Amino acid sequence: MSVSPSSFAAAPDAPIPVAHGFSTRLGGVSTGVFHANNMHEKKGDTRENVAENRRRFLAGLGLDPGGLFVVEQVHGTDILDVDGLVPGQTDDLEYDGLVTTRPGFTLGVTTADCLPVLLAARNGRAVAALHAGWRGLEAGILSRGVEAVCSRAGCDPGDLWAAVGPGIAACCFEIGPEVVEAFLTRGFPDSFFHVSATGRSHGDLPGMAAWNLSRDGVVAVHRLAGCTFCEPGKYYSYRRDGWPNGLQLSVIGLRGVLQEPTR
Repeated sequence: MSVSPSSFAAAPDAPIPVAHGFSTRLGGVSTGVFHANNMHEKKGDTRENVAENRRRFLAGLGLDPGGLFVVEQVHGTDILDVDGLVPGQTDDLEYDGLVTTRPGFTLGVTTADCLPVLLAARNGRAVAALHAGWRGLEAGILSRGVEAVCSRAGCDPGDLWAAVGPGIAACCFEIGPEVVEAFLTRGFPDSFFHVSATGRSHGDLPGMAAWNLSRDGVVAVHRLAGCTFCEPGKYYSYRRDGWPNGLQLSVIGLRGVLQEPTR
C-alpha cells in the first residue's frame, strides 16, 4: 500500500534496516477539529478513526500496525525499553521515550508542537523514539536517548543516525525569561534565543535539539524543516488552536517479522 508523500515527512540516509516517518495532518479519515489525520484518540477523536489513520500511515511505511508502542507522555526524561513487552499495553504508562532492539516493533511519539526525535544505530541493532518539549529537552531527554541506544546497540554516539522532526520553530516559540535562563544554565548557547519586535523572547527548539545531539557526539543529525504553529493546513498545533485538537505521530522501527516477546 502506498502513502501520499504529503501525509508524512522523512529524513535522509536512515540505516538500511530502519523504517521511519513523521505524520502530518493530511490524508486521514478524522473529521471536525481533528481533520484529517489525527493519531491520538484520547483528545476526543474516535478510536476507530485513529486506528485507521495509524494503520494507513504505518502500512504505507512498511511497518506492522500491530507492533506499535506508544506511551502517555509527561514532559520527563524516562525511557521505556519495550523488548519484553506487548504492543498495545503501554498506552497508559508514563514515559517520554521508547527504545527497542526487536525487529517488527514500532516506537511512536505523538506531538502537536513539541519535537519528535528519532534515533537509530547504524549497525541496525537498536532504535529509539523521543518526545522533546522544552521541559524534556532542558532536562536531558535527548542525552538519555543517546545513552539508551548506544548501550543496547554496543556502539558509540558517532555511530548513530538522528532525525529531529517538525515542531514549533523559533518564529513562533515565545518563552518567558525563566525558560531562557534554564537553558543557558544547562550550557545551551544564547544564539538560540532572540527578542521579537513585540519584546517577547523566542527560542529555537529544533536548533537546540540538533545542537544537543551534536554535543553528545552524534554526527549524522538531520533536522526537518517546518513549523507546526505556522502551517495550519499541514500540522496540528496546541499553541495555535488549543484543545480539542489532533496530534501527529512519529515512528521508527527495525524492519522484520513481528514476533512474540521472549521474556
